[in-house]
Amino acid sequence: MAGYRASVDVPQLREDVFAYLSDFSTTREWDPGVVEAERLNGREVGEGSEFRLVAKFLGRETELTYRIVEYDPPHAVTFLGDNATVVSRDRIAFEPTAAGTRVTYDADLALKGLIRIADPLLGLAFNRVGDRAVAGLKSTLGASGPQTLSPLSGRALDGSEYELPGDLAEQHNFLVVAFRREQQRVVDQWLPWLIELEQRRSDVAVYELPVLSSVYGPARWFIDGGMTRGIPDAAARARTITVYTDVRKVVQNLGLAGTDAIAVLIVERSGRILAGEVGGFEEQKAERLAASLAPAPSPTGTAT
Repeated sequence: MAGYRASVDVPQLREDVFAYLSDFSTTREWDPGVVEAERLNGREVGEGSEFRLVAKFLGRETELTYRIVEYDPPHAVTFLGDNATVVSRDRIAFEPTAAGTRVTYDADLALKGLIRIADPLLGLAFNRVGDRAVAGLKSTLGASGPQTLSPLSGRALDGSEYELPGDLAEQHNFLVVAFRREQQRVVDQWLPWLIELEQRRSDVAVYELPVLSSVYGPARWFIDGGMTRGIPDAAARARTITVYTDVRKVVQNLGLAGTDAIAVLIVERSGRILAGEVGGFEEQKAERLAASLAPAPSPTGTAT
C-alpha cells in the first residue's frame, strides 16, 4: 500500500471549499493526473454519490469508480474507489484558519490480487502524483500567502497607546483577537500556553485584542473601565489592547468568516502575519503555530 498526505491553506471559506471538493467530478479542474471525471448520479452530492474518473498513472490511463463513504459537511469527506486492479481511499479534511481553510488530503492506494507484489514500488510514483495534484489544488483555489495586518489604533488597559502593528514589542507577537465578551472564556483557553511560550522565548510577546465597533467609542471609558476592574493582574491589563474600529474591515483583513470565533495570530512588527488559527485551544493548533516561529534566539542573540 502507498500513502500520501499533504495540507494546503486556501483563502476560501470552509463551507465553500467543502462543497467544491466533495463533488469529485471537479478533480479534472485541479488534478493534472485526471483525464476525465463525471458524477454518475444526478442527485445532490452526499453519502453514496458515485463518480467515474480516468487517471494517468505509471504511463497508463486507469478508470476507477469512486463512492462517497463518509460525508460530514463541512468537516470531511471520504471517497473509496476501485477497479479490477487497485483500490483507492481518499479522505479530505477541512479546518478553518484565520485566513480561510486548511485542506488536508490523505490518500491510500493498494494493488489487488497477484500484482500486490508490486506494492513497494508504488510509493515514489504515488508521491509524485500527489505532489502534482496538491500543486494543482493550490493553483486552482489560490493558496493563501502571508497577509499583512492593517493599521489599528488601540489603548491598553494600563493606559498605554498603541499604533499597530508598529508598536508591537517583539519579532513574534501573538495577537488573540476577540469580538464579544463571552469569547473571553475561549481566549482564556489559550493563555496558559501562550504565556508559558512568552516566558521561554525573549522574541515572543502576547497581546489580547478585543475588537469593538467604533459605535461604542464614546463609551470607551465605561467599557474599558469595566474590563480594568475585572482584571486584577497588572500584566494582563498591560497586554490587553482595546480597539474601537470598523469590525467588518478587520474581519475582511484577517480573512475570517465572521465574528463568531476568536483568532490567534503571529504578527511581525512589519505587520506580516506569519500564521493564524481560529477557535478554542487545541494541541494541534498550538503545534502548528509553534512550527511557524523562527528558532529561539540564544542568550548572545544568535539563533540556536
